[in-house]
Amino acid sequence: MDPAAGSGGTIAPPMIKSLVRTFRGPSRDPMMAYISRPMPRDLLDEQVVAALELAFAADPNPAYLVETLPPALKQVTGRDLQVLDRSVRDVTGAFSKVQVMIRDGDVGRWPGYDAMSYPLLAPSSKVEETRAAIVAADAPEGSEPPSGPKPGWAPPPPLERR
Repeated sequence: MDPAAGSGGTIAPPMIKSLVRTFRGPSRDPMMAYISRPMPRDLLDEQVVAALELAFAADPNPAYLVETLPPALKQVTGRDLQVLDRSVRDVTGAFSKVQVMIRDGDVGRWPGYDAMSYPLLAPSSKVEETRAAIVAADAPEGSEPPSGPKPGWAPPPPLERR
């Protein structure tokens, strides 16, 4: 092996980098709370933090990381990495935690992911405008759109107890 060629044929530099990463641990940057682990092996936390800064500069709403993070990762790393939505929400909407998973290939893809509906992302202002236009079109001329349940609908009476 030619010493001038560098360490292209050895595994020493990646092993040393991995060992340093093991001792240092994961990044403690608060923005990394939006990233679900594991990440691709050769993707450093510093690169992800830099990409998150670019993504938040494009749109500060973390719910849109699925859309804003891939171009930022491409700009920082030069690679096309995939970003999956791993956000969790309860039924009432009182609790939600936005997280994304960065992957390279099919690692971390579960079978039901393709069957999920796309509107897991935060609703846009266009959705609200469209919804208001539909309600206004359904309302009779000169009347206010209904603010509550359908007119004439009442809940059923309570069950009798013995």
